[in-house]
Amino acid sequence: MKRRKPYFSWLGSKPAFLVIAIAVLVMALPVAAGANGGHNGGDKAGKGHHKKGDHNGGKGGKKVTVMTRNVYLGADLGPALAASTIPAAVDGGGVIWAEVQATNFPERAVPLAEEIDESDADLVGLQEVALWRTQTPSDLGGPPLTPGTPATEVAYDFLALLLAELDKLGGDYEVVHVQDEFDAELPVDVDASDATGSPPFGAELDVRLTMRDVILRKKDSKVQVSNPTGAHYQTLFTPLIGGALPLPVKRGWQSVEASFGGKHNDKHQFRFVNTHLEAFGEDTIREAQAKELFAAGGPLVTDKQVILVGDLNSGTEARHNIHDTDQLAFSALLGFGMNDNGAVQSCCYSDIFDPTQVFDHTVDHVLTKPALKTKRAFVTGNDPDERTPSGLWPSDHGGVVSTLKLQK
Repeated sequence: MKRRKPYFSWLGSKPAFLVIAIAVLVMALPVAAGANGGHNGGDKAGKGHHKKGDHNGGKGGKKVTVMTRNVYLGADLGPALAASTIPAAVDGGGVIWAEVQATNFPERAVPLAEEIDESDADLVGLQEVALWRTQTPSDLGGPPLTPGTPATEVAYDFLALLLAELDKLGGDYEVVHVQDEFDAELPVDVDASDATGSPPFGAELDVRLTMRDVILRKKDSKVQVSNPTGAHYQTLFTPLIGGALPLPVKRGWQSVEASFGGKHNDKHQFRFVNTHLEAFGEDTIREAQAKELFAAGGPLVTDKQVILVGDLNSGTEARHNIHDTDQLAFSALLGFGMNDNGAVQSCCYSDIFDPTQVFDHTVDHVLTKPALKTKRAFVTGNDPDERTPSGLWPSDHGGVVSTLKLQK
């Protein structure tokens, strides 16, 4: 799910001589950033910087590389979520289903797998790892909206498709935790005609979307993980589908305990947390979800070092080009003591078919507590060379990769 807001990039409007000057400056940045722990947004040269087995932090803590990657569920759900009548919601389902097919995840999975593989990240947090299932003919949907039979025919399993592409690259990554989030089924009218399909709305099939968040681990990493767990937020966005049927949009967090070599007394133990905060509704909803992360029993409440990654749908105005109350969730996390260790800019393409799109704000983050030193941070998914043969960007988001130096 995406919040597409009218942010605009300043890059395209600058005179040529200034762009050249900026390019020269950027060429010098990786050395400085590596020396002082600064951030580097979109540094393609940084890809693959984390050498295999390179976890030695020198005089200090060990190094760990993490990645957050929203793979894009394949469609804007707005046509159904915002529909004012049931027939309009069913027609909106047809728009969504057409977009899912057009955005072709089997093709997009190829560059996404390459990004993950080239990042050499020890741990990866994925969002919007969709599972799309269908049922034909329609029996007017299924839970939680209607009592129809749940659809079971797999159309697109994003996790299976991504893992298959990673296997082709050497099979270096394994799944350590999957958490189902939003799960709903809707009758879909693919031709917007009530005269065809099942009455009374002309639906040709039912389409079920299960959203999932996933944590991956690099198989040969020295970082070992245990105790995978997760939970759902109590505060949820609940639109009325067709103005009548309440649909709670389930979201949550997942975490693993991590250490080097699997030693329980390892002083470099840390907790890795992955989440996707609400994209729709009032900004106070995702602010409340962010606060649940550090409420009693929340995953950020620990004596260990903690690394939080995810699509937070929030940020700061000064660094992330996020404005007004969209800053609330991120501000709450900063108030708790989390620190920004990510890169800018990572979001968002309003049209993944458009080669001219640029990222101009940041909602994908790597945060730490206590503050860890950033050895390197960069954005993926913004290189035109990553576009698929049919011209698709890998996702409407970019990935954010950060190499961090743990404390002693």
